[in-house]
Amino acid sequence: MTAMSTPPWNPIVGDGATICHYSDRTACTVVRVSPSGKTLYLQPDIATLDGWKPEILPGGFAGHCVNNHEQRYTYQPDPGAPLHRASLRKDGRYRTTNGEPVVPGRHQFHDYNF
Repeated sequence: MTAMSTPPWNPIVGDGATICHYSDRTACTVVRVSPSGKTLYLQPDIATLDGWKPEILPGGFAGHCVNNHEQRYTYQPDPGAPLHRASLRKDGRYRTTNGEPVVPGRHQFHDYNF
């Protein structure tokens, strides 16, 4: 899923969502939706790598992870995690208060090459 997902997305409480940082992604759960549907409150999930280990080739500044996109995660709620607020923008997409895109579905990703 990319930040350019096709609107509209009509999230409901319990849906999975992903906050897209520069190259990393944080999987979340929608825990509250405003009555208008224009504001979401997201809580990051506990994302656990499912047996994956990075394969690093030496070279460059710190090496290169050749299997970066093979990461698979399992998810569980984290009731103690801080909430993130996202608002619906004029283009029909949600963004956090920091301007980071929010897309539907849980897609945790850590870029080991960054």
